Amino acid sequence: MTPLPDAPLPDDLATHFELVADIAPDRLAVTRGDESLTWGAFEDSAARLAGWLAGQGVGDGDRVAMMARNSPDYLVALFAIWKLRATMVNVNYRYRAEEAAYVLADANAKAVIADPDLLDVARAASAGTALVVRLGDGTDGPALPRTQREGDREWLLYTGGTTGNPKAVVGSHAERCRTAQSGTLRNLGLDRADGVDALRAALAVDPQGPDGIVWLPAPPLMHGTGLYSALGALAAGAPVALLPGRGTSGEDMAATIDRHGVTDLTIVGDAFALRLLDALDADAAAGRPPRIARLRRIRSIGAVWSPAVKRRLLTHADLALHDSIAASEGGLYAVSVVTRDTPDDRLGGFELAPNARLLDENDRDVVPGSGVVGLLAAPVVAGAGYAGDPEKTAGAFRDLDGVRLSIPGDMARLGADGRLELLGRGSSVINTGGEKVYADEVEIVLREHPAVRDVVVVGVPDPMYGSVVGAVVALEKGREATPDTLRDFVSARLASYKKPRRLLLAPEVERLASGKADLRWARDQLRS
Repeated sequence: MTPLPDAPLPDDLATHFELVADIAPDRLAVTRGDESLTWGAFEDSAARLAGWLAGQGVGDGDRVAMMARNSPDYLVALFAIWKLRATMVNVNYRYRAEEAAYVLADANAKAVIADPDLLDVARAASAGTALVVRLGDGTDGPALPRTQREGDREWLLYTGGTTGNPKAVVGSHAERCRTAQSGTLRNLGLDRADGVDALRAALAVDPQGPDGIVWLPAPPLMHGTGLYSALGALAAGAPVALLPGRGTSGEDMAATIDRHGVTDLTIVGDAFALRLLDALDADAAAGRPPRIARLRRIRSIGAVWSPAVKRRLLTHADLALHDSIAASEGGLYAVSVVTRDTPDDRLGGFELAPNARLLDENDRDVVPGSGVVGLLAAPVVAGAGYAGDPEKTAGAFRDLDGVRLSIPGDMARLGADGRLELLGRGSSVINTGGEKVYADEVEIVLREHPAVRDVVVVGVPDPMYGSVVGAVVALEKGREATPDTLRDFVSARLASYKKPRRLLLAPEVERLASGKADLRWARDQLRS
């Protein structure tokens, strides 16, 4: 039954998506290459998959793992899981069987939905304890009848794994639903508080019109950055465009933006931005028209997006570049929005996000201009933490002044003008000869060198200093630089002890599927 126009929006994603499908069944929901699903087809496929899974014994409160790459079927499967009142468990599709087995066992997964080429890994990982389903199957049977759902169910997102095993961040389904609803509605000038009226207004906007939104989440949906971007778009009925291939090439990004009229792009820092720049630079050099004519906003979360790369992007189009510091643990800590009108010296600046705080070692707010290094903190849903791990929860979550805060370890200084100087995670601090060096600070300086394309800075064990600053640097094609010239470049801008004592030139910097630097790989390169 369609709710009254002034009814509040649901606090459950499946119920919200059903509402969108009822209001606008013929509207485009998701597209990839030649594939496309209208909202009517999206909802129908999810209902049929949910019905099939229910017939296999999957239901309310069960945990269903997803081990798959970006595709329309991935989003259909998520919708189906939530229709069942079950919980989605994200599993890195690059995991080997032993790595995936840890997550499946930790989550007590009832089922695993996997890409066809990952079925053997999924079967080996589950060892017969979970139902293994091929992604795309199960959508031709009877549909699961709709049911009443409450939003106070668990939300899980597995994160980490670079040190130790992945951790499950526990949150609230209702909170995630409200966040998804608010974001894109706000971009359309609408307010979630207006309920179904706001949603109907959003669905009346032509996605290809001057005020429309078409969203491309370039990162994997298995990570929070890609997933939450897609959910935010879908919650306002903005079509989601997905890349056609398995990778994240700049050519695929440019072609997808052009083909589907993408207005909003989500990336992960320089790792993705540089690939897009390669395609845009090649177009410009060949005299081809730009393929990002409708692109208006690029959003980045999760990795360094350097001022030099932002500056290059702005030469290709008049864009708003939204840079955010957030974490899988929840919360938005710091934000930056720059355009062509932003002065060069403010391209790398951040400000505290609304309700975020910078706390000193005594849990007091850092005084602007004091020079004190503090930890970023942001409010999250009450009870948020790591599933089954009270010790790690206590280290990353805290209740202050009656508010639950996520404090994952991101460090910063707060200037007298309110601007933040980001220093990276506590785990990235390099203690060299008694001096502390923040890896991000050195990375940002190296990225300003005209010959540097990409870089990762890590601490490397050293018998004399304990640790020394190490850097793996990839150069721009056709540019030259030596380790000595790069060290001198850093020394001219930072204290001498911050320059990389070990610096390796490599063809490229290895990165994870999320776009974050592969720190293990970097340390191995510098030790060899």
